[in-house]
Amino acid sequence: MFFLAIIAIFEFKSFTNSDMTNHLNLTEKFISFNESILSVVDFNYTYSDSDKVIYEVIRVINSTPIFLELHLNRLYNSIKLMDFIAPERSFITKKIIDLLKANPITENNIRISLVYKSFSKPDLLIYFIPSTYPTDNQKTNGINIKTLKANRDNPNAKIENINLRVNANAIIKETGCYDVLLINKDGYITEGSRSNVMFIKNNYLISAPLKMILAGISRQVVVNAAKDIGIQVKEELITADEISSFDGAILTGTSPGILPIASIDNHIFRVELPLIISLTKQYYNAVARDISNFKAS
Repeated sequence: MFFLAIIAIFEFKSFTNSDMTNHLNLTEKFISFNESILSVVDFNYTYSDSDKVIYEVIRVINSTPIFLELHLNRLYNSIKLMDFIAPERSFITKKIIDLLKANPITENNIRISLVYKSFSKPDLLIYFIPSTYPTDNQKTNGINIKTLKANRDNPNAKIENINLRVNANAIIKETGCYDVLLINKDGYITEGSRSNVMFIKNNYLISAPLKMILAGISRQVVVNAAKDIGIQVKEELITADEISSFDGAILTGTSPGILPIASIDNHIFRVELPLIISLTKQYYNAVARDISNFKAS
C-alpha cells in the first residue's frame, strides 16, 4: 500500500510541567517517557527553541490505538525524510501498549512525540491529549463548514502554522462551525484546517490532488473503503465556485472519523445520500476490524 510521506515538525519554546499538564486530559494519570511510565504529576520536561519534534496523533477506543500501523508508517516516513535517527518500531508499539495498560481508556487521543534535541537519539513521549468527538446529531444531520482563504507553505508537511490556526479558531468560535475549508491563493479548495474534505458527484468521490493536501489516515481508510465497494475516487482541482455543483460532501479526520457535511457557507448539501451512508458503514467496519485484529495480536 502506498503511503504519502508527511513530515510532522514543531519548533517549541521551553515549557515546564505546568505547561505540559495543560496539554493533557486531566482525567489521565500517566505519560510514557523513553523507557518509563511516569505520573503526570511528577513529570517535568523542557524543550529548547531549536528542538524538532516529529509526531502523530492516534485515536484510542477501548484501549486500542486505531489504525496504529498506518500511523506508524507515516511517522517513519517523516523520520526518513528528515534523515533523523529512528527508534525501533517495536519499541514505540510496546510503549503505547504499556501506557494503555497503565491507563486504560474508553476513548481518547494519544500523541506520539519524538523530540530531537540534536541529530542524535530522540526522546520519546507518548501521552493523552484533550479530545472531542462528534455528537450523534452531527453524525446524523451533518456539520456546517465555513471557508477561509489561506495557504499552507508546504501542504504535504504537518508543520505548525500558528496564524492559520488562530484565524481558523476565530471563525469556528464566531460561527459555531465544525471546521473551516481552506481555499488557496489560486482559488482552489484544498482541505480543512484540521481535516480532509471530499466531494460527491454521481458515483464519484472527489478530492483535491494529494500534492495539495495533508492526506490524513482516516482519509486513506475512506478512500480504500470506497474502492472496495465500487465507488470511484478522483483527484481534481476544485474551485470555490464549484461547491454548489456537487451532490454532497464528507469530512474525515482522526477525531471526527467520517462526517457528512450539511453546508459549506451558504451551500446546502444532502446528508442522507446512499453513498455517504455506505462509506460511513464501511469506515466503521474498518475501525471494528482494526480493533479486533489488535486485540487478537
